[in-house]
Amino acid sequence: MSKQGDVLDGNEKSRKPRIEKTIKQKIASAQMRLNRLKTKEKSLSKSAETRLKIILGAEVAKASGCKVEDVDKELIFGLILQSPNINDEAKAKLKLRGKRFLADMVGRQE
Repeated sequence: MSKQGDVLDGNEKSRKPRIEKTIKQKIASAQMRLNRLKTKEKSLSKSAETRLKIILGAEVAKASGCKVEDVDKELIFGLILQSPNINDEAKAKLKLRGKRFLADMVGRQE
């Protein structure tokens, strides 16, 4: 035989016969892939949520007129905790004022 024939014979001998997976093995494999995708989805979702939290913190700091590390957290939390006691008309005015502030914010991304 030629050299090429010897190479092919050698490759055929080294290959293992392909064994068909059972239905249970296929299901287990698909389940593993699904679990990996769910984990990836959670990670991406968490990253997006973290990004939004960072942006919110920066916007609060900007509205407070200071750097993020200088925000008076106690005052901000006190204002937020006081909000249920504000009447609907005052809430509407505050919301409109906040909407205008956000619209005027330079370089803001939604």
